[in-house]
Order: sequence, then C-alpha cells, then structure tokens
Amino acid sequence: MLTTAEEDRFEAVLPESVDVSYDANQHTYELTVFWGGGNATQDYPIVILEWDAQNQPQTQRQPVDDVHRIDNPIDEPGGAEIRTSEVADELSITVAVKAVRGTDGVPPQTRCKQLVRRLWRFLDDGIDLNSEGPNGERPMRVEIASNPSPGRVDDTYRIEWSVQFHHAERYTEEFDTTESAEYAADQTDN
Repeated sequence: MLTTAEEDRFEAVLPESVDVSYDANQHTYELTVFWGGGNATQDYPIVILEWDAQNQPQTQRQPVDDVHRIDNPIDEPGGAEIRTSEVADELSITVAVKAVRGTDGVPPQTRCKQLVRRLWRFLDDGIDLNSEGPNGERPMRVEIASNPSPGRVDDTYRIEWSVQFHHAERYTEEFDTTESAEYAADQTDN
C-alpha cells in the first residue's frame, strides 16, 4: 500500500494543465486533482483518483525465499535478512468534464478524450517514479492496467481507466550469530 508521501509524490508529477486542440484553436485547461470520497463542489475539468485494490501480491515477481539481501557483518554479532514482498496497487483515474459545450466551443466528448489522451501518454511514457523519492518514498513502476471507458454521471461526461503501481514491501528479520563453533568427526576406513 502506498504511503501518503508516495501518493503525494504521484500527484505532484501529474500535469497541472493540458492543451486541447479543436477547430484549429488551442485551449488550455487547468486540471484539479482530488482523491475519491470527497463531496466538495469541483471546478471542471477534474481528475479523480481512487484505489481499486491495494497490496495485491505479485507472486511471479518474488525473489527466492522472499530474501532481498542478507547483512552479516564480520566484526559484529548478529545479522539480518531483508525480506521483500513484491506487490501492486491499482488506482482508478477518472477525468470528468461538464457535459455541455464550453464557452470556448469545445464539445465535452472532445475535451474529455483529449485530456485523457494527454494523461494516458504521460502515464505510459513520461512518468518516472522508479527511484527513491526525496523523502524516502519507495521506487515504483507504473503501468496502464485497463483501457479507457467513457460514461455519463449526472451532468458530467467521464472517462475512467486504471493504472498499477508495482513496488516492494520490505521488512527486516534479525538473527543471532555465534563467535565460534567446535566440532569433532570420526573417520572410518572401509
């Protein structure tokens, strides 16, 4: 499951404005992003983010025995195994616009489709979260999980699709070591 800092990091890299071309004119739309569950009146267009699934195990991507690294310092007692569990979180992204022709003359379907196309391309090619963030956020790989699906809700036209965040849950298991070991062996000849 992503932490609040990791969600904030994702939200911060999303484009703040998107250009839409229609009838040989270019129109710029400011995007308001908010997380699902809110009920405040929004200025359209908006981007709604909502979790569909979190911490889904990715069994095909697990290391042997879930061991990521073993720390066993020579001059110090004890050691540690850093274990990892590869998981994926699925996020639903919805772009919503008012279902009326705007004052700029752009139809709602055209406006919404072009906004989605720009965001889709950014998430498919332009986003890079595959390194540790400035506040210790884990590296994540983002991939498109579903195709866009249009629909109407009340007085809005919406297009929804999903992305998956692949990341690792890590935890440490500490163990004791011995300073020395004694053993004896008997040898027999046959």
